[in-house]
This record gives sequence, C-alpha cells and structure tokens, in this order.
Amino acid sequence: MLTATYSLITISAEQKNVRTILSRLREYIDSCLKSLEEPDLGKIESALNKLSQFDRYCHARKVEMYLIPSVRGMAHEIDALLAELESMSARAIEMLKSAQEKLRQAFEQGLDKIGELFRAMQNYCDNLLKRFAREEEELLPLLEQRLPGDQWFSIAAQFLSDDDGEHKRMHVPPPRLPAAP
Repeated sequence: MLTATYSLITISAEQKNVRTILSRLREYIDSCLKSLEEPDLGKIESALNKLSQFDRYCHARKVEMYLIPSVRGMAHEIDALLAELESMSARAIEMLKSAQEKLRQAFEQGLDKIGELFRAMQNYCDNLLKRFAREEEELLPLLEQRLPGDQWFSIAAQFLSDDDGEHKRMHVPPPRLPAAP
C-alpha cells in the first residue's frame, strides 16, 4: 500500500507542477495579447516555442512514460479512457501545429492572423487543462481502485529509478518563461 501511496503522491506533485507551468504559460500568452499595442512577432514566436517545449515536457511525465504503458490492456474501461486521453493529446498537437502555421502566416501576410494565433494557443492550453483534469478525476481514482499492489510496486520502482537520475537524460526540462511584458 505504501508503494501505491508513494506513486500517487509523486503523480499528484507532477500534476500540480504541470498545471502551474501551464497556468504561467497561459498568463504569459494572455499578457502578450493584451499588452502589445503593435504585436511583437518575436515575443509571440517565443511564447509558441515555449508551448512546444511544454508539449515535449508533458510527454516525458511519469504518467505518460511509466503509468499509462503499465496499465494499457488491463481492462476495457481503462483502455477506453486512455484512448480518450490520447485523442486529447493528438488534438493538442494539431492545435499546436495550427498555431505554428498561423505564426508563419503572420510573418508572411502581416498581423491579420494574430487573433487566430492567440486563440489557437489558448485552445491548446484549455485542451491540456481538460486532459490533466481527466487524468486526475478519472484515471488516477480508477487505477487506485483497480491496480494490484505488485503493479504499484513496479510503477513506484520506475519512479524511484527515474528520480535517482538513471533516466534524466531522456527527460525534457520544463519551459522557462520570460518575464511577462
């Protein structure tokens, strides 16, 4: 039971961290939109690059690297939820690609696409917040009920190994945000 508790606490801390980073990214994006009398494409590009870095960071989370692979195929209910979460991730990636295309268009065609670009970036953030909420409100409680102790032990061992630095080279650092404009 202690390994399940350790794993859940580790995941909870990771979820809190990812939500904090995403919230700060969202605030930065909103401040870029509100404070710029004439949009600075360099700052906007920087914000979009931070979102891309954040996306890579999200895919290196313990939930995605260890927890989800270890429960895949365990039960139809879990697999259905994982499919929905993966669909949300795929939509987020498409939103990010759309934002990158809108930035390219803004560089080529002028600033007419800036509003669409900011909406695409905000939609990306909103989509990820929904995914994280589903992980916390649906996936984790389901796994807490259904996973046997030996599987929690295996997951906790992977987390500890990761924390000890054996897999640090595979992790993506969280994005560092510049000061808000």
